[in-house]
Amino acid sequence: MKVLIKRILIFFMWYPLRIFIRVLPLDIIYLLGIAGGRLLRLISKEKTRVMAGELKAIFPQKSPSEIETIIRGSFENYCLSEMEVLLYPCLNKSFIEKMVVIEGREHLDAALKKGKGVALFQAHFGAFQMTMPAIGYSGYTMSQISASAALWKDGNPASIQARSFDIKARYEYTLPVKHISIQSSLRPAFRALENNEVLGITVDGGGGRKVVPIRFLGRIANFQQGGADMAIRTGAEIVPAFIITEKGLKHRLIISPPIKIDEKLGGDENIKNIMKEFAGLLEGYVNRFPSHYGYSLYLRKERSKIDPYPFFADHGDGKELHGRKGMNYA
Repeated sequence: MKVLIKRILIFFMWYPLRIFIRVLPLDIIYLLGIAGGRLLRLISKEKTRVMAGELKAIFPQKSPSEIETIIRGSFENYCLSEMEVLLYPCLNKSFIEKMVVIEGREHLDAALKKGKGVALFQAHFGAFQMTMPAIGYSGYTMSQISASAALWKDGNPASIQARSFDIKARYEYTLPVKHISIQSSLRPAFRALENNEVLGITVDGGGGRKVVPIRFLGRIANFQQGGADMAIRTGAEIVPAFIITEKGLKHRLIISPPIKIDEKLGGDENIKNIMKEFAGLLEGYVNRFPSHYGYSLYLRKERSKIDPYPFFADHGDGKELHGRKGMNYA
């Protein structure tokens, strides 16, 4: 029965809903997303169990009712983000101005004035994919290092879920950014920085092969070091960005001051300091908005079975110690 309900939800979302969603007011779309998240929570016992375990490890002081509230909000935020994908083809400058308020834009502008490009550091936090249209439709030239949604297909190309990933991938390419696949050459990424453009990099995944272990949320987490290494090599400014979802499907995109590179330090030490500072910023946002990170905690746990390095060291079997021997935890 749960599988049938899930398939019905996927069918409703990616077929009838994606046709008429563009004529619905944002408030109605928001309410539909909240309702969908609550229904998904009810039929996702295993996801709830995994998410609860991760949240308890991070927030041991929180009561069961507080953990449950975070879990419910996490499912709601996940559904809202998925529904926003349906809006991608009809987004434009005026639409984005209704949905997203950008705070700290002066930090991005000042960084670009230096002429070396901007490495826009992001996390799998909240509706992070909305950063792309928010930046792209605000007049900036942006590229994004990413993995296509099509890569998440379940191996059965005929399944409704697999077809939904194909549609999602197609919709992602309607956004005003250039997508640079993590499975291809990174030359376009270096070229974007050379052209003084914005390059989006999500650094808290578990799929990379070069990581730096950082203390994060009371645990050791393997952050991707590629973005920091690229910035050091090119002289690009490292600008963190986080997005907060509010009622009515509105967002605040918060752009922080750049993370400074200390030219007196060696590469490894600089990378460690850069990622430690970013992890501290992300930890602050997770502590304030835990439901924006709950679903990512579940995904990181599930992906640890196949990722070269698990995001959290305690998800793996010691793999986090390979490849960067001798580096102390920050």
